[in-house]
Amino acid sequence: MKSVRSLEMLHKHGSTSRVLNLLRVYEQHGTSSDYQQKPMFLTPKLNRAIIVKHKLRRDEDYLMQTKKKVVTKVIFPLVADSLSFGGHSFFVGQTNFARVFYEALGGETEEARRDLEVLSYLDNIPSLDPFLVREYLRRHNVYADDCYFDLAPVDLEAIKNFAADEVRRLVSIAFGGGDESNQKELVDKMVRLILSNEADDRLQPMRVALGLTGNDFKEGVFAWRGFLYFKWQLAGCLDSLGEIIRSFDNVQLVNCTSFDTKRNVKALSQQIKIDLVKVVKLCEATVNLYDRAFSDLVDRAKAQAFREFLLAGPDLFIDLGRMMGGINHIVTFWNYRFPQGKRKQSDANDYEALLLDFASCLSMQVV
Repeated sequence: MKSVRSLEMLHKHGSTSRVLNLLRVYEQHGTSSDYQQKPMFLTPKLNRAIIVKHKLRRDEDYLMQTKKKVVTKVIFPLVADSLSFGGHSFFVGQTNFARVFYEALGGETEEARRDLEVLSYLDNIPSLDPFLVREYLRRHNVYADDCYFDLAPVDLEAIKNFAADEVRRLVSIAFGGGDESNQKELVDKMVRLILSNEADDRLQPMRVALGLTGNDFKEGVFAWRGFLYFKWQLAGCLDSLGEIIRSFDNVQLVNCTSFDTKRNVKALSQQIKIDLVKVVKLCEATVNLYDRAFSDLVDRAKAQAFREFLLAGPDLFIDLGRMMGGINHIVTFWNYRFPQGKRKQSDANDYEALLLDFASCLSMQVV
């Protein structure tokens, strides 16, 4: 059974890239017609689950048919309105997965078979960032309502100040400036609306400034939110990556009796450092496309260039989201395995397996 404390923490504080909290979506939007007409999953039980990108513990390895370090975990709360009762869960791709999946949903129905396919799509992507999930599902003809793609509260709060710096540059164009206190109020309002998926009439001056109408405005704001999110995410990762890259060669290997293992560890660490730099530069190049388009708008009043970029933006989310997912996996797993301030020491075979996982993750990003 999922521990009570961790299940409640996931519900309240789970990050966007790690947790797809369908229970929260149901609590906030379950009575809306859009939610009911465009569900992500057709079976109500699965559509109210908590889906997590989960780092396997050693005592969980035997459950899986592959050697993946991060798997997709589906958690069903025992009592939806009281997480204090805990829940039960399974891993996507575990031994006898299809049987476990259908049993959890009460049988193999047409809806359950369709949901199994959608769940496999989520398992194929490295993170649950809403911008990556939305575009990846759409490429597989799954059009869930936009309420499924909000940022988690913990990330929404963290990104506000970062987004405000960007939005502030646009206030004078969209709203005609004003005194400092009025401008701050406008910035705060715009940030809240943009980040919370509320591109409505309250952003009318923004719509005019961007030259977007109807659904194009809604899609444009979604893309803008996506680039703000990935730019914020990349900036946060860069703070850790330099130290991590320098640390690869400083891990003390224990039980290293094989010359081949030692040689392989050295080769893997060198290749990972090269590939990490390549992937970061690719991410930075994509984010720079956004920066240049945004500068065209705020510095040179070229609304058309930014508008066209935003409408084409979601096509970049698949590659950008995958690359950021790989970077985040390495950063979070490394910091989990080697906490800052503690001695970096590992069994040689375990460290080799960790580096193999990192190398495999990066090889999918570097062409």
